[in-house]
Amino acid sequence: MNFDLEGKIIFSKDLNEEAIKAVKEVLKNSDQIFLKGVPKGKEDEASKIKSYEFEGNTLKLRIVSGTYTRAHEGLNRLRKPLAEKLGRNFRIGVRGVEIDNYIITIETDGDKAKKLEGIKVPECEAKIEGNKIILTFRNIGESELKRNIIDRAIKFVKTELEKEEEDLTFKVCKIPPGTVVSEYKAKREITFDKDPTDVAEKLGWIKKFPGRGQWFYTPPITALFRALEELIVEEIVKKIGFQECLFPKLIPLEVMYKMRYLEGLPEGMYYVCPPKREPELFKEFVNEMMIKKEIPIEKLKNLLRDPGYVLAPAQCEPFYQFFEGEVIDVDKPIMFFDKSGWTYRWEGGGARGLDRVNEFLRVECVWIGSPEFVEETRDKTLKYAEKLAEKLDLEYWVEVGDDPFYLEGRKKEDRGIEFPDVPKYEMRLWLPHIKDERKGVAVTSANVHGTHFVEGFRIKDYKNRKVWTGCTGYGITRWVVGYLAQYGFDFDDWHPIIKDKIKKLPEVPQLITWPKKD
Repeated sequence: MNFDLEGKIIFSKDLNEEAIKAVKEVLKNSDQIFLKGVPKGKEDEASKIKSYEFEGNTLKLRIVSGTYTRAHEGLNRLRKPLAEKLGRNFRIGVRGVEIDNYIITIETDGDKAKKLEGIKVPECEAKIEGNKIILTFRNIGESELKRNIIDRAIKFVKTELEKEEEDLTFKVCKIPPGTVVSEYKAKREITFDKDPTDVAEKLGWIKKFPGRGQWFYTPPITALFRALEELIVEEIVKKIGFQECLFPKLIPLEVMYKMRYLEGLPEGMYYVCPPKREPELFKEFVNEMMIKKEIPIEKLKNLLRDPGYVLAPAQCEPFYQFFEGEVIDVDKPIMFFDKSGWTYRWEGGGARGLDRVNEFLRVECVWIGSPEFVEETRDKTLKYAEKLAEKLDLEYWVEVGDDPFYLEGRKKEDRGIEFPDVPKYEMRLWLPHIKDERKGVAVTSANVHGTHFVEGFRIKDYKNRKVWTGCTGYGITRWVVGYLAQYGFDFDDWHPIIKDKIKKLPEVPQLITWPKKD
């Protein structure tokens, strides 16, 4: 892919000669900004500034790139160092980032490109020239960039190109993914229409953490987290009969291999490398760090063993390992749940706001038994979630999922696995602040796996009857987002059930420098 962008960074006031000089210093060292995270040997594919000019309070740039640090990502990356440089020395802030014109060229096989002739791609113009698909974006502002429309458009085109080879999900699912099977309209008038992430950050309910897709949650929003978590456990999990366990969150790679997760979404996990037990070598590492005043990453790499684990990306992994090689009685099904810690997924550039993070909290239910029991239990986990949402007067809908985690990215099944008619249902809470389309945040994922994990972990019934498994995840982080999106941040406007749980909303800690005052 090739990316050619004409865009601008708008400052809070006009730049004088000294401020322009400071900006030029940042641009001169832009390679260091753009090459972060780019694999060795791929440096030529990262963003490069081809030209720039100053006009009043605006810096106009032309940036080109290949696949890595795409041009729009490069433009966005400039924002922070420029804001730091100008804010510290000139009291000038960055007001916004905009794209005037953006041409993205996707090369593919000529026959494949021809089949997309006349394709309509949301938010941009698309045309086919030989073996190239050319997407042109114009006048892209902050809201479009926040909604990640550029990467979504690219993903849309790639999906269309790969449609000849459908994902396994679409082959096994008897109801077309995306079909809405139930919905609920709120009885009250929903008037709050702001992005909950923006408001939470301004109020000091959350604070950005240095890691991508991570936040520090302060007392007020934490109280809401705990209230919703308690309600999910009380109104759903315990009513169905799940028993609480503590699941490990550091998962050996061999477990992920048996789950076939490594095959479906290997790029979506955090890999963990245990250190070598060599104190003397680590002493050298510490000494170098103290002298250079920076972390010597290359030296550290040599002190780590090969990746041996991942941080739990699905939360249910230990359940299947628990039963490996065991014989069960399907007349005595097992139902566990875990709410003991964070779940981790590497969203890369897809991480944004509170609704798509790399570190999030869930209540995870997992069960094993006969096919009939497993499907009935999945339906209950969904039904009780719907009841809770209606009790809280939260507007939602349930649709057939298109990405069950155990099938994601897989094209075929060669083991004769039994699959359910519908592998996944997804419950979404409406996000009123997204105006251009009716969007929802996925708060509940209810899955039946058939014999996928039973085969992978060699689990049997003592009478050789069929054994299936299922899991439902209640994303507490996303329930919080959906709740705030519909109720806002005024505690007096919140639902009585939530207010009764919290009693009195904690205050935000007040620092001299934070939260920022308008």
